[in-house]
Amino acid sequence: MIWTKAYSAISIAFAVLVLALHLVLFPEYTMPLLILLGGIGVIFTFFILLSYYSKTWLYQPSFTIRLFAHSIFYRVLGVVFLYVLTMFFDAESLPFEISAIDSVNYHTSGKLVAEAIEKGDGIFKTLSLFWKGESDYGFSIVIGFLYYVFGSYPLVIKLFNVLIGSFAVVRIYQVVRYIYDEKRARLTGILMMIMPPILWFGAMVLKETLVIFIIINIAYLLTKLIYDAKFSLVLLGLIVFQIAITLYFRTVLAPLLLICILLQIVFLKTKKKHYRLLSIFVSILLVYGSYIVIDQLGMKESVDSIIEASQNQFENELVHAAESRGISYTQAIIAPLLIAGAIVTPFPSLLDFEEAQLGIFAHFQNELIRNSLYFFVFLGLFRIIRERKKGVIFLSSFAIGYILILAISGISFQDRFQILALPFLLVFMADGISASYPKKTKHWMIYLCFIFLAILMWNLFKLSNRGLL
Repeated sequence: MIWTKAYSAISIAFAVLVLALHLVLFPEYTMPLLILLGGIGVIFTFFILLSYYSKTWLYQPSFTIRLFAHSIFYRVLGVVFLYVLTMFFDAESLPFEISAIDSVNYHTSGKLVAEAIEKGDGIFKTLSLFWKGESDYGFSIVIGFLYYVFGSYPLVIKLFNVLIGSFAVVRIYQVVRYIYDEKRARLTGILMMIMPPILWFGAMVLKETLVIFIIINIAYLLTKLIYDAKFSLVLLGLIVFQIAITLYFRTVLAPLLLICILLQIVFLKTKKKHYRLLSIFVSILLVYGSYIVIDQLGMKESVDSIIEASQNQFENELVHAAESRGISYTQAIIAPLLIAGAIVTPFPSLLDFEEAQLGIFAHFQNELIRNSLYFFVFLGLFRIIRERKKGVIFLSSFAIGYILILAISGISFQDRFQILALPFLLVFMADGISASYPKKTKHWMIYLCFIFLAILMWNLFKLSNRGLL
């Protein structure tokens, strides 16, 4: 089963109906016409391209090269799209995005690192004067080195994201080819190649694109370590090193990745002789190796402070997110729904009722597309449970574990945080799309009805929370 034109028609009709209802019910809060038309254009383009690529690229030769080249094209297009949008609605934020805050901070910290390199000053000492915690050091250092070589231009980082994001697309295809089959691997690659939320954040000076690549690369190296005939200490060492450096990007990732890797190694059985004994040995090496690498990189003393600083990190982010959206979580009746439906959220904000909402409803198309497609994610997750497919333990445990952390922390509605789990969710989405059973379309339509109501409730809640109803 591939993504058909009929599926695209259903998805587009769903998005149009959602938008039409909000335009009819709340005409006084209609978003600017250019943003509305641009978002609709993105939705139409995505589903048309998905139908086209899933059909024509099913047996396409030189697939990896084509996938990489087309990924670069769409990511460059995403950068241009965001520039145009910002130019029309928030020109003061150029060369960054609408309502840019974090991008500006990363840019500034990167310039400080570049200056420190040029003067021979300590990078970590320089960053300690800018950032409160060390979990933002990683991307600042990457930016600093790029700025030192190419000059302090935000476009340099955006082009870096274009390249590293395209490599990530190829990597996820390679991972799925190991675990599933060629058809599902290609569909996963296509989904990630054109998925608007990934293109959106890849067009900004933000760390998420690089972090996604690191996570997917860990998955790739782990898969090779398990499935290749010979055990490789080099692969294990690379995995350990990449786990260690995630401490300087988002602290919670390192322990989560380590736990997910251990689960995959311990519970997966392969054709290797004596794999059970080998898995225990590798697990011990992995834990001990992580400790050694952290110590050798001079990170041991800082890990405790990073973890300590991160204890209130999600709470602070929740408060900031709530304030920026004008939401009081002491009164948010909808909060339990956000936790219950953490994978499906965030829901799109479709109404323009205050200036601060511009940066939120500007990407409504990203949420509408995700909301409509997550039925296939659930179907894919159901299938791995039913078929006891142990090859995806790392992918599923990371995606679900990470989203669970967000849900417990109350920030599952934050699209930027959710984005790290999205590539692995696309794997299950591709499997769900590829699966076939008689009532599949009927069940999807029922799911879309519930999502339709949930989106309406979310936007009603936002108006009610501000006393606008």
